[in-house]
Amino acid sequence: MIEGKLNVDDGRLYYAVSGKGDAVVLIHGNFNDHQIWNEQIDSFSAHYKLIRYDLRGYGLSSTPTFSFSNVDDLKALIDTLKLHNVTLVGSSMGGGIAIDFALAYRHLVKALILVAPSINGNSYPMNMMWQGTKNYINLRLKGRRKAIESFITNRFWEYVFPSQRKEAARTKVIHNIKNSNNFCRFTPSLSVAVKPVAYIRLHEIIIPTLIIISDQDHPFNKQAAETLHIRIERSSKVTMQDCGHLPFVEAPQEFNQVVLDFLSQRIESF
Repeated sequence: MIEGKLNVDDGRLYYAVSGKGDAVVLIHGNFNDHQIWNEQIDSFSAHYKLIRYDLRGYGLSSTPTFSFSNVDDLKALIDTLKLHNVTLVGSSMGGGIAIDFALAYRHLVKALILVAPSINGNSYPMNMMWQGTKNYINLRLKGRRKAIESFITNRFWEYVFPSQRKEAARTKVIHNIKNSNNFCRFTPSLSVAVKPVAYIRLHEIIIPTLIIISDQDHPFNKQAAETLHIRIERSSKVTMQDCGHLPFVEAPQEFNQVVLDFLSQRIESF
C-alpha cells in the first residue's frame, strides 16, 4: 500500500493506494474516514487499483478554515494520481460528492456506485436537520468526547449503527465514529455546494450506475435511492437485507460481491 498527502488549496488530503488495474475510488460519508472501507481493501485491490482518501475535515486530512469544494479536492487527487476512467464508490455524503463529480467531469468517470447516497439539492427533513444541528450544539456545550457519546446513544441515529446482534460490525462503526477527527471539525457552510444542484440534473448521468440501499436505512435515504433509480436511465438498484446505513461494514462479503459483479458484468457490456 502506498500512502501520501496531497497539497490542495489551503489544505492537505490523505490518501492510500493499493492494487493494480482500473481505478476505483472510495469516498466515505459524514462521521467516517477512509478506514470505514477496511473490509473492501483485499477484495477490491485484488482486481483494481483501489484509492481511499479522507475528505477535508476528516481523518488524517486537514481541517478547513476557508471555503472549499469536495469536487475540486477529488479532481486534484485524480489528476495527481493520473487516473482516468475511474469508478467512484460513494457512501452517504460521499455518494453525493460522487454524483456531483460525475456531472462536472463526466469524461473522467466510467461508473458510479452509490451507497445510501445523499443528493445535492434534495432537502433533508426538518427533524434530520435539527438532529444534525444538535451535534454542533452538544460539541460547544459538552465538549467533543461527550458530544460523540450523545450522537452514538441518540435513538434517531440508530440506522447508522449495526444492531447489537452484529457485535463486530457495530464495534467497527463505533470505533470509526469515536475518532475525534471525524466529528464536526468544521462548519458545514465552508463546503461549497455545486450549482446547479444535482437533484435537477440526474437525467444527465448516462454512465452505468449501481445504487445500493439497505432495508433498515432511514426512510429518507430509501426515497433518495429510489429517486436516483428512476431518474438515472442506466441504473440498477440493490436492496441489502438486515442492514442499516453502512452495509459494506455490516455484510462486507455480500456487498463486495455485488460491487464486483456489477463492475465485471454491467460495465463490460456497456
